[in-house]
Amino acid sequence: MMKKIDISILGLGNLGTAFFEGLRKNNNVNLHLYEENEGTRKSLLKLYDTKILPNIEFIDSGILILCIKPQNIRDFFESSSNKIGENVLICSPVAGLEIETINQYVENKIIRIMPNLLIRENNGLIPFVKNYDGDYLNFINVALSFLGNTEEFDEELFALITAISGSGPAWFYELSNQLVNSATKLGMNENDATNLIKGLIKALPNLINEDDTFDELVNKVKSPKGTTEAGLNSLIVDNFDNIIFNAIHQATNRSIEISTELKNE
Repeated sequence: MMKKIDISILGLGNLGTAFFEGLRKNNNVNLHLYEENEGTRKSLLKLYDTKILPNIEFIDSGILILCIKPQNIRDFFESSSNKIGENVLICSPVAGLEIETINQYVENKIIRIMPNLLIRENNGLIPFVKNYDGDYLNFINVALSFLGNTEEFDEELFALITAISGSGPAWFYELSNQLVNSATKLGMNENDATNLIKGLIKALPNLINEDDTFDELVNKVKSPKGTTEAGLNSLIVDNFDNIIFNAIHQATNRSIEISTELKNE
């Protein structure tokens, strides 16, 4: 029988809660939850019958997932690095927080990941990079692979990965929001437009297979001189490609800026 691994989640905001919801169905892990905000603790206790502590006292084994904001990283390590045992695997999904920056405070094994909220439903791709060989504590095999598909990347790509994958849901939500806005401006009831777009989003995975490129998927929808092609031609005229590129470029640059700020603190 596989020995359960201990996973401590520090910070129960949107991402920390997504980790909890995705992992609580995993019979091979023991979860330990920490959240300093009393209001957040009370709200979560109404939803889940589980123990939530305000702060860590000492963690001497297992995995510590840091779901805290980048601006709080320095304060956390300066006040709590002595509460983390040397055998603890530190897992960081913090945007812009590089492994070498964490190593300024601790000498533990570190795995940096960039998931998004899809882990709540045990779905999506989880990019990772680590400063050790193998699968220490079976964390990748037992926990990360349970939350979604995993793939190792070079850390130099993590700023771009953060912009594309970590922030990815927001790009699709904003596109959906603008589709709803367009529908209402053209005369549709907002509630009807919202339901129409949500139904579309829920159905999209059924139309995608791993062999199709996105160009091929577009071509499956459009037809010559049809309505879809008319709209796509308008996107070309309005430089939709540049709009998307600029958004990803700005998000990537902000991730690089955060890394620099954290490194120089």
